[in-house]
Amino acid sequence: MNRLSALLLGFCASFSTLSTIAACADFEASVTEAPTPATDASAAEDPSVSTVEIVRGVPDRGRDPAVVSVDVNGEGFCTGTLIAKDIVLTARHCVARTSETIACPPDTVQVHEGYAPARLGIRLGDVYDRGAPFDAIGREVIAPSGTTICDADIAAIVLDHPLANVRPIAVRPLGPRVGERIRAVGFGARGDGAGAGVKMVREHVPILRATPGEFLVGEATCQGDSGGPALDESTGDLVGVVSRGGPSCEGANVHNIYTRADAWMWLVQRALARSGLPREGADGGAKGAGTPDSPRPLTDTGAVCTQASDCAAGVCALSGETGYCTRTCGTGDRCPNGFHCKKRTGFATPVCTKV
Repeated sequence: MNRLSALLLGFCASFSTLSTIAACADFEASVTEAPTPATDASAAEDPSVSTVEIVRGVPDRGRDPAVVSVDVNGEGFCTGTLIAKDIVLTARHCVARTSETIACPPDTVQVHEGYAPARLGIRLGDVYDRGAPFDAIGREVIAPSGTTICDADIAAIVLDHPLANVRPIAVRPLGPRVGERIRAVGFGARGDGAGAGVKMVREHVPILRATPGEFLVGEATCQGDSGGPALDESTGDLVGVVSRGGPSCEGANVHNIYTRADAWMWLVQRALARSGLPREGADGGAKGAGTPDSPRPLTDTGAVCTQASDCAAGVCALSGETGYCTRTCGTGDRCPNGFHCKKRTGFATPVCTKV
């Protein structure tokens, strides 16, 4: 990967201040109530297409209960994923003090002292509540031994007890493919200067580039999303964790970088070995996960929308003032049942259109 400067996305120095690097707003003002779920819209004859930048997701609404918030030393928060009932996979910069601006390849030490595991608090739910009690805390952190974030921004938190009634997410042992689509989930802001703390999902995000240790997507994450998962859009398996991005959360030439989970399967296996639960499934699977979930459709395909920001994939097919949520499509990127891939006037990329 070319040399670049990037901002760590998850850790913020204060809950009450804004910073241009890895910051979050005052939490009292940052959480907004999620809108009411939409219902199905009727098919349009030839709808126009509204799109929105990839960073803008929609409320997760309990779809991904294994995606959790990670309170970092009482100073900020990240996102993480339960890969066993007592193990959270997240970013390394969420469990240790690091340089705020990261250059890759590294030109200096990037990782400093780690936080005490007990200072890492885990909360379930769709809204981060700083005042709520933790559902679990860390008892051990497993992380790479080096001092760089580049290609190594991943860590596992072994919890003090398992979290019941949550199905963990399996870690995919196969690497990402350029052109593959992922689901991005996290508690981050919905754009530059926007509030953080509501779990959001963004779907059908394309992988643009991959190296042996990382992969790059367009806009998909922002402050508070660090450590959050990239999920295989078909199986729901974890493919990577959010590391860094920049120069901002939205706009032209913005990138976001994930650490590849397959490159760190030894770390995953070591964490699973430290779990207090009996092992289930094949290597690379999560303890307590059981059989992997069957492929799932997009969250809101076909639901009513009035603009692209209403939709998880950022595409609204409009006919008049209302329309339905959909997504882009093309060769090797098939539409779900009930839709066909069709070009629309004034929009270069085909979209899935109701039959």
